[in-house]
Amino acid sequence: MDVEPIFCAEQIVIPHNLADILKAYTKEVIRRQPTDLIAFSAKYFTNLANVASGVSNSSAPAKEQLRQVYTRGGSGGATLTESQVTGLCQQAGIADAVVAKVMEVGAFTPAAVDLSKFVFLCLAMSCEDFNRVCMGVFDVFSDNGSLPAQDLLTLIAHLGPDMDPEVTPAFLDAVAAELPAGGGAVTYMELCEAPSLKPKLGLS
Repeated sequence: MDVEPIFCAEQIVIPHNLADILKAYTKEVIRRQPTDLIAFSAKYFTNLANVASGVSNSSAPAKEQLRQVYTRGGSGGATLTESQVTGLCQQAGIADAVVAKVMEVGAFTPAAVDLSKFVFLCLAMSCEDFNRVCMGVFDVFSDNGSLPAQDLLTLIAHLGPDMDPEVTPAFLDAVAAELPAGGGAVTYMELCEAPSLKPKLGLS
């Protein structure tokens, strides 16, 4: 591969997101202490690339479509086969390419697809940022604008560590301590008041 030689500092162009990518990667390496750094790095950046590619704007499912899949599939706790999930998505008008991409990113087995996780990953890969993911969760998974705190945390946990290295067990524990005790219901506005979440939601 031909590479243009660099003769002066002005020729060096640093991608705007390079520092953030390397920082997140370094933190994950330090946290996990992998024995095979090369294999770990390959998997990490492959997952990152899969998430970054997401689903195209033209095929991204609407929240109404995801809500339809979730409710028709049996809602929370349902485990379906890949063919059943594909059928539900086809009925809702969600492209097969989207289903295939989410199945790949979620590392689902064809015989057992956690419906809540599948729908959540569809949502997350269609949203621009964490705040929109959180807003969408209440539209897709809630009947009345609120969700049990534990159910909400379980959904958010699907982001880490491969999709979002910042979603660690420590992060989830901190958020849990700031939500209603006993797994009580929480709304989006109440979620925004959790100090640990405010920076990630872009509210501080």
